Amino acid sequence: MDDIYTTPLHTPPHWFAPSAIYMVTGATLYQQPWLDSDVKKRHFCETLFERARILNWSIEAWAVMSNHYHFLAHAPENAITLKSLIQGVHSISAKFVNGLDNAPGRRVWYNYWDSCITHDTSYYARLHYIHQNPVKHGYVVNAEDYPFCSYKWFLETESLEFRSLIFSQPIDQVNIKDDF
Repeated sequence: MDDIYTTPLHTPPHWFAPSAIYMVTGATLYQQPWLDSDVKKRHFCETLFERARILNWSIEAWAVMSNHYHFLAHAPENAITLKSLIQGVHSISAKFVNGLDNAPGRRVWYNYWDSCITHDTSYYARLHYIHQNPVKHGYVVNAEDYPFCSYKWFLETESLEFRSLIFSQPIDQVNIKDDF
């Protein structure tokens, strides 16, 4: 499949490149903390993993906060399925959250932004950034203590050498929409 670049009206542009690595950020409408409980965050994570599996996306890192999320994923050959992945996650999680809040039909999600990672240092910095996001937003002092991000999993599964490489990457210059 060839690269596809779309510029939908009133939404961010999207570049769909086969088998690429993507950084995705999604935000709730008006930055409201709709994912305000562990149950809601856990459901969001489970939905993200399930939808990614169905569409052959490989999630490599994630962080879910009360009003936004980030994930890094390896796209399948048909990268245009990113749109279906996000629509599915947003639809399923919104219905779940609204059911718990007794707010049927309420719009939960605002939008999502994606970027196609084109070089290793960008990938490493974004991986580090995602793992530190719960710390950045004041959820925890140590990312290892936050259950809705991949930091602890990363520590348990990656080599010391790779972890050192990732943790040495500066994240203060990473350009990611994250003013939530």
